[in-house]
Formats: sequence, C-alpha cells, structure tokens
Amino acid sequence: MKTTKELLPSLCETEKNALVLRLELNQKDVKRLRGQLSSYRCEPTTYSLFERIELLRKGLDNLSKTNTEIIASLTEKKKQVDNYVERAKQQFSEFNNLHSGIEEYIQGMIGAGSHQDRISI
Repeated sequence: MKTTKELLPSLCETEKNALVLRLELNQKDVKRLRGQLSSYRCEPTTYSLFERIELLRKGLDNLSKTNTEIIASLTEKKKQVDNYVERAKQQFSEFNNLHSGIEEYIQGMIGAGSHQDRISI
C-alpha cells in the first residue's frame, strides 16, 4: 500500500495534466471564436460595431497569449500546479466573459441582417 507522500506527486501531476488539458481545450475554443469573428457575417457595419469587434479580437488575442504562457509553464517539470491554478481560473472566467460578448455581437449582427432584409423587401 502506498503512503500519502508517495501518492502526492502523482496526484499533483494528475492535476497539472488536467489543468493543461482544460487550457488546451480552451485555446481551441479561443481559435474557433476568433474564426467566427473573422466571418463575413460578422463584418461591422458601423463604427461602434467596428470598435466592439476590435475589442473582442484583442481580448481573444490576449487570452490566447496568456493561455499559451500558462501551458508552457505547466509543462515544465519544475513548476508547481498551485502557482497557476488561480491564474487559470482567471483565464476561464475571462474566456466566459469574452464568449458571452462574442455571442451577443453575433446575435446582434444576425438580428440586424434579418431586420435589414425585411426593410428592403
């Protein structure tokens, strides 16, 4: 039977791997959202929409950069998970906020497009 001290390193490694996996999945979602914002359907038609989409794009770029930094730090064998758990939680929270903002933007663009179609008919 293994003692707690023997299990602790593998538990820590498991937590680290789980955190890295979640961050990598989050990174894929960030890239997917960035692609959605690059779609012709999301082209801004007003200056305020242009400002908004640029703000969302910059937020996604910053999030992607920080995700990459955290993943790189965690994959180094010397790093402890405890140092990055809080930072990763912030990343997930920021991602959720950006995701909501992007969904609102896309829904607004779709709604505006269908409204314009009704007017021109």
